[in-house]
Amino acid sequence: MITATAQGRDLHIRVGGIDEPFVVAPLPGVKGQALTNTFINIAAGVLSPEGMEPLLLEAAGEATYERVQNELSLSEGESVLIPALYWQTVLGIDGVNAYIAGGEGLAGSKKALELLVLTLGISPTTTAPSSALASLIQSPGLTPPTGVSTTTVAKLPAAKRSRNQSPKTPGASQP
Repeated sequence: MITATAQGRDLHIRVGGIDEPFVVAPLPGVKGQALTNTFINIAAGVLSPEGMEPLLLEAAGEATYERVQNELSLSEGESVLIPALYWQTVLGIDGVNAYIAGGEGLAGSKKALELLVLTLGISPTTTAPSSALASLIQSPGLTPPTGVSTTTVAKLPAAKRSRNQSPKTPGASQP
């Protein structure tokens, strides 16, 4: 269980049983925006999940990241690094609070991601790989061929076709 507060421009995250808070300084807006874009692309499945580690390192800052790696369990570390990431987005403390109120872990991550997606005005279907895949599967462009030519040449009126462009139809003999 963590608690988080904004103190000045920094985020202070306290992990139960550890006296010293984990301090996350804000990134400049341009870096925060780039971090947000990369995170959204990872969440949407556009970028590889291996990109999360350098993203979390940048969000938390090197000293805080190293301290997390050396002092906390993986679960506790996630509860510090994910809020650090949301701190750097347009959500700021609201993203951190959504993560905590959502129960931390996967549930908290989902809650904070939903808030980020809504805040950015992104359609939720573009951030869910299964939905994006489903829409592509239903796309007419992925329909398997049926044996009847559907090329542009076949759709041209006969008068507009050159002799070399006559459509090939099943069973028709060619000169």
